[in-house]
Amino acid sequence: MTATAPRPDGPAHLPLRWAGGETPFVLWHFDFDGDRWAAVHTGDLHDGTPVPLRIESACLFGHVLRSAQCDCGYQLDEAMHTFARQGRGLLLYGIDQDARGLGIAAHFAIYAMRQQEGLDTEAVYRRLDAPVDARSYEPVAAILRHLGVDSVRLLSNNRRRETFLQEAGFTVERAPLEAPLDVHNMSTLMLEKEDLDYAWSFETHADWLRPLQESVLGSPGRSRAYAVVPGSGTAAGPLAAAEDDGEWRLAEALAAAMPAELPAGPLVVYLTDLPRTDELAVYAGLGAAVVVVPFAELPEPLRRAAAAAGVRLVDWERGNAYPGPRPQWRPAGESDGLAAYVREDRVRLVPADGSAAALDAAELRCRSTPERYHEVRRHGRWIELRPTADPGRAAADLLTEPAAARPAAAPR
Repeated sequence: MTATAPRPDGPAHLPLRWAGGETPFVLWHFDFDGDRWAAVHTGDLHDGTPVPLRIESACLFGHVLRSAQCDCGYQLDEAMHTFARQGRGLLLYGIDQDARGLGIAAHFAIYAMRQQEGLDTEAVYRRLDAPVDARSYEPVAAILRHLGVDSVRLLSNNRRRETFLQEAGFTVERAPLEAPLDVHNMSTLMLEKEDLDYAWSFETHADWLRPLQESVLGSPGRSRAYAVVPGSGTAAGPLAAAEDDGEWRLAEALAAAMPAELPAGPLVVYLTDLPRTDELAVYAGLGAAVVVVPFAELPEPLRRAAAAAGVRLVDWERGNAYPGPRPQWRPAGESDGLAAYVREDRVRLVPADGSAAALDAAELRCRSTPERYHEVRRHGRWIELRPTADPGRAAADLLTEPAAARPAAAPR
């Protein structure tokens, strides 16, 4: 359906403060049956060359409150600074397009579902019974025709906008407008690339996770890790790669493989499996801002450990779900110098404070009660058990029994 531009409100002539000075702009307001748009332009729109054009969807969080979690504020600033410096350009602003066309109320609901319920993009929009992108660009075409613009230089990485304008009969050349990745906006922009096919130049979490996961398929005891600065290119490979050597010390192996100097940008660690809680502090010590795992749900102890270490733990199952079950060592708790992890019918115990005393005592106790454990194996700094009863209950018992009740370690 083709929209016809209604009689606009305006023009209003205002000096706007961008690029360190005041630039005269002309402002218009259009109302397409409640779908409101503003047109803001400076310079001659009809000098025979493509008009620099930015199509901007309203974002209360990014434009007004200056959220660091999206790139909306950055893109608006860059476009308007460009127009002011060059003395020519056109901004079309969708006043009612917050949350990709769903509105401000939906935008708040989306944040609540993501942050409080941990829902992924697809689950959020299923809950809202709405498409991931509900925006219509018919008003854009109508406004451009009203202003007599038929050739544009589109400041955007949104392929859909480019395609729409071309199909509507406009001559379009696209100029990328891309915010630098940082720890705050990284996941949002990668979601846009994966879900909306934005032409971002950087790789997404999925691009880095996929080869790691493929390399461990069919090997449940094998774990791998990459250290990466996103944007450095998958062809160049990761900054460092490591594989578990069977001693459950992947974080240490990655630390040993790290280069002495790191390029600028946020360092991200990609893992094939869930880390131990103590490993998150190791990754933080390497300078990692983000640790990404290919799972949809993260155990709460891992989330707490990540917060304490100052790293962001990101779940990224999405298109990276393993084709079959991949059992994980999940934290079962910590107490009195021990941390316990459970996977299927087995329990692992590791020192929670780096001291072997509690581990020695636990090993002695388990070996002295063979009726409760089919197997007790020591692997240097950790113990693996196969209890006769429920492994979760066995882990809880090992952690909650008073230290005084544990058999004492043999005297030196």
